[in-house]
Amino acid sequence: MPLTALALASWSLPTALPRGPATAAARELRHHLGRFGVPVRSAGEVEIVAGDSATDGFSLELSATRLTVRGDNPRGCLNGVYWLLERLGFAWVEPGEGGSRFVPARQLAEGRYRQEPAFARRTLILGNDALHDAWPAWLEWASRNRLNDIFFHDTPPSRLHRGPALRPTTAGEIASDGGGWMFERWDTDSAAIRGAAADAGMSIQFGGHHLPALLERDLFATDPEWFPLRNGARDARYNLCVSHEGAVAHLRQSARAFFQRFGGADIYHLWADDIRGGGWCECGGCAAMSPSDQALFATNILAEVLAEAAPGARIAHLAYHDTLLPPSLVRPRDNVSLLFAPRERCYAHAIDDADCERNVPQYWTPFRDLLPLFGNDPARVDIFEYYSDAILFKWLAPPLLSVQPADAAAYARAGAGNLQDLAVSPRPWLGPPLHAWWMAHCAWDPAAPVDAALSQFCTAAYPAHSHQMADYYRDQDRAYRLILDLHDLAPAARRDVLDFSNQPPETMHTKVAELAEAAALLGQLHERIRGLNAGDLSGELQQAELVWRLAEHLAHRMAAWELSLSGGDSAARAGHLAAATAHLQWLEEWERSRNQPAYANLSRRLLRAMRSYTESLA
Repeated sequence: MPLTALALASWSLPTALPRGPATAAARELRHHLGRFGVPVRSAGEVEIVAGDSATDGFSLELSATRLTVRGDNPRGCLNGVYWLLERLGFAWVEPGEGGSRFVPARQLAEGRYRQEPAFARRTLILGNDALHDAWPAWLEWASRNRLNDIFFHDTPPSRLHRGPALRPTTAGEIASDGGGWMFERWDTDSAAIRGAAADAGMSIQFGGHHLPALLERDLFATDPEWFPLRNGARDARYNLCVSHEGAVAHLRQSARAFFQRFGGADIYHLWADDIRGGGWCECGGCAAMSPSDQALFATNILAEVLAEAAPGARIAHLAYHDTLLPPSLVRPRDNVSLLFAPRERCYAHAIDDADCERNVPQYWTPFRDLLPLFGNDPARVDIFEYYSDAILFKWLAPPLLSVQPADAAAYARAGAGNLQDLAVSPRPWLGPPLHAWWMAHCAWDPAAPVDAALSQFCTAAYPAHSHQMADYYRDQDRAYRLILDLHDLAPAARRDVLDFSNQPPETMHTKVAELAEAAALLGQLHERIRGLNAGDLSGELQQAELVWRLAEHLAHRMAAWELSLSGGDSAARAGHLAAATAHLQWLEEWERSRNQPAYANLSRRLLRAMRSYTESLA
């Protein structure tokens, strides 16, 4: 007889298990089945067994009176229980208990089932203060969706030498400070974070763009030669001179203090400055080394210190911006892993899509060339993807329905061992974050059918409007592809990806038309949700308007720019500019009146940049 959640609630659950993920698996069964209030009648028995494999797959055997969940390792027990609960109707569509949903009438037939993940490690990256503040709920959500790694990353970078400063509480104070507060969060919560991760069988990553912080900028006054030589002069703004013994010695000392203060992570990140180019040294000792060589050289120094401070931990070499190409002179130490971060790629196409004019030549080929440097070892190849990055996507939240599974399949075939999703945002996601949920499912199984997964999500997240919301997301995905397709547009100097560029002009003209079409479609989708007149969709309605307003701003700004360059109708140009400004003003007012203060160090910076760009067109 098939098993239902209600029937399982009457079975005996194990009580004597070793502390850790196996115990957590039994606890999660009790927690979720407890909603039915069925007294235990021992109609059947549940057994949870943990192996000692390095992988976290599982087997599940179900008969009329016995259920055995056998994890390849302790974390595999949790994965097996979550998979079982999903089959019986449970879903976790957003963090917190309010995001735990149940769909009745689901059942599982008797038999034997086997599941193995496509990636040995699957990571949620918490990328800003507001998400760090809610880390218990996000870690729980990640675990329930079968992710097994949590990465504390900060945007903007936290200040290493802030001293005993108290974190500001108002949006204005947070925005004016200019830095993140992850370090202070770790100082207070690290023991709890490590305990929660251990119970869930999850590993931990920590860090971000903090390499420059290890060489305090005020040292430039006494030791300018420690800093990069750029355009014939020493420059205190970026990175360091990796060939200077004094700079290297100070880097070692600072790294040791960093690892001591922030102990307990499995992988550390101390990346170079977040700029596209020009941040490295041109002195005689460094000139022969490419940016990739200099970055890896610095990372190797940190790796030596880490091997002493935390044996077994690793540190990442970031392949990003001007370090995407493989280094030619430097080889990574054994405790250095690759972190491939293709931020400026095209998200309208899969990373290996040969029809994309950007992804394969500029990102996929360099990625494949990097693999031999790390021994083609999946355990040393991590992918830093941006599926939930509302900074890159300018407040938008594309579900990337076809791109995410295609990406996951490509990365798995190539030999990556960890697929990661950067969650970072200048605002809350107003409603369940489909993009993050979908990433977790694709990281487990890239072959998961899109339509079935979308139906599963919408049935759980929007029980009264599941079909309408599934159609909504499909149409939204189509609109987003129009926005995200970069074609052969050249990168815009000193602008972000979705600021686009005007080269070549023919493609700019195509982009103007695509943005207008996307904005119109997103406006129709906003009205579609409004027409449902459903109180339980209030968050989605507000998010739909935010998305539409932002798309209209981008579309009108791009149209005004094209008319400026072509000498077109001045009245039409002024009309587009006025419309772009009006939508931007709406976004600014929403940020002032409705946003949460913890997002201010991102939201206000992004809005200032958008206003500056718009005013430059005027």
